[in-house]
Amino acid sequence: MSTSGRVGRWRERLLSIGSYPEEPDTQRGRRRITVGMAAIFVVLNMSSGLTELFSGHGWLAAAALGTSAVILTALASLRARPRSFSRILNALFLFTLVVVPIETILLGGLQPSSAQILWGNLVVLGALIALGLRAAMVWFAAFLVVVTVAAVVPVWVEPRYVVEGSTALLAVNIGGVAVLTFASLVYFVRQRDRLQQQSDDLLHNIFPDEIVRRLKTDNGMVADQFDSASVLFADVVDFTPLSAGMTPSELVGLLNDVFSTFDRLVAELGLEKIKTVGDEYMVAAGVPVARDDHASLLAELALRMRDHVAAESFDGHGIRLRIGINSGPVVAGVIGTHKFAYDLWGDAVNTASRMESEGVPGSIQVSAATYELIRNAFVCEPRGVIAVKGKGEMEAYFLVARRSDQDSDRT
Repeated sequence: MSTSGRVGRWRERLLSIGSYPEEPDTQRGRRRITVGMAAIFVVLNMSSGLTELFSGHGWLAAAALGTSAVILTALASLRARPRSFSRILNALFLFTLVVVPIETILLGGLQPSSAQILWGNLVVLGALIALGLRAAMVWFAAFLVVVTVAAVVPVWVEPRYVVEGSTALLAVNIGGVAVLTFASLVYFVRQRDRLQQQSDDLLHNIFPDEIVRRLKTDNGMVADQFDSASVLFADVVDFTPLSAGMTPSELVGLLNDVFSTFDRLVAELGLEKIKTVGDEYMVAAGVPVARDDHASLLAELALRMRDHVAAESFDGHGIRLRIGINSGPVVAGVIGTHKFAYDLWGDAVNTASRMESEGVPGSIQVSAATYELIRNAFVCEPRGVIAVKGKGEMEAYFLVARRSDQDSDRT
């Protein structure tokens, strides 16, 4: 294994301290950044402790090395009791806000210690990232109290070590806190962006892109009228008796195979899948963005769907579809506040559903309205007048092929 691979493995082992199977994703990100900051603190305090030890500052060395020991103990406790993350973290924060002012007092105050107190501000940052805003406000108030104590107490007591504030040490303290703050915020922002991307991807899987944009920018109701659009319904023929002899996993697997292929075809043609209900699949063209070729695109989709299921076997089962298409005005919008959905309404939608339910297995039945829009590009055969529930008698056609395909066959 390469050096970078070994480093990556050890880093992942470190950041996995305190993880557990049911850990929420947001908690996982907060825990990882907190553990990473703790590990950096261990290294910094051990280095500082050894430096102070060789400088003859025994109490400061004990404080720094003791802090490293406490952090290591906290990490070990987190590994043993991962669900005690908040309690362990609060105890560590309390210890930090006790030690930092003690070091400041030992050195004679804020200025002689070169603003050592700044390291206590990382407690506030850690609380904000790991525990939330309310906890961070509490720890911020505690930090202000600590700053006050560190500023006032040295006036009343003699410092343990007489030192003068060092510009270099002040720069180290400010730079160190700034670097850790920046690194923590970078990780936090990346986690936020990743979760935001997951949320956006989920929204785009549920809604059309245009609807996602509107939902993000407009708090109003999403409701649109389209004067001309096309709707397709497809249904698996004899699905009920077919499913009776299948296990649940086989049933779901078959539908997933079929509908996943349909999803791919819909995406290729730039159409909008509206929903699936049981073994029924619904697609629309001309919504949520109007377009003139909506009927032709759905006709193309229907032919691809029909030809695909005719040529394929799904988990050993051959299936046939009934497909119906109609064109006309529709209303589209988003309804609900829980598990909400983008849907279509109108007489054109109901007629499209009837074209499917009153169709012939293995065929694509289209209404006269759709036929008039696709007749020049597709071959359709008259079925004649049929009785449609709720509509009376209607003229219907069978979509057979593309005209270009028929011309190629003749040549």
